Amino acid sequence: MEDFTTFVCYVLKSTMKKVERHIVKGLDEFGVNMAQSFILFCLLEKDGSTLSEIGNRAQIENSSLTTMVDKLERDGLVERRLCSQDRRVIRLHLTDKGRKMGEEILNLGTQLNNRFKSELGDISDDFMKGLHIISNTLDNLDRQQH
Repeated sequence: MEDFTTFVCYVLKSTMKKVERHIVKGLDEFGVNMAQSFILFCLLEKDGSTLSEIGNRAQIENSSLTTMVDKLERDGLVERRLCSQDRRVIRLHLTDKGRKMGEEILNLGTQLNNRFKSELGDISDDFMKGLHIISNTLDNLDRQQH
């Protein structure tokens, strides 16, 4: 019998738990979780995005997204605005406080990412390709099952 701790899925999960623990420690001082930081990153890239655009980019379910945005809004980091072209559409905008915090968190994330890339060295690109292969394989399996 093969040792399950050598399975790709097990190693990915185990590693991701360590990554999340490390990131959560850094995010605690900002009062946001990882998914909320992804919302801020999306808005740094494209302020005024819709919730659907953010959900798709950050891979956050709509039901969770609304609750997270509510908290970010209460904390004064984002604000909802009706779209001037279509009043049914709500766009999310960073406040000055949200932009500053988003940039600080993004800087920490960039530092960690650069550390990983440095440690991976010459295999960094191949490692990322491998992760994409795993992701695409799972997408294909999901499509086959439905």
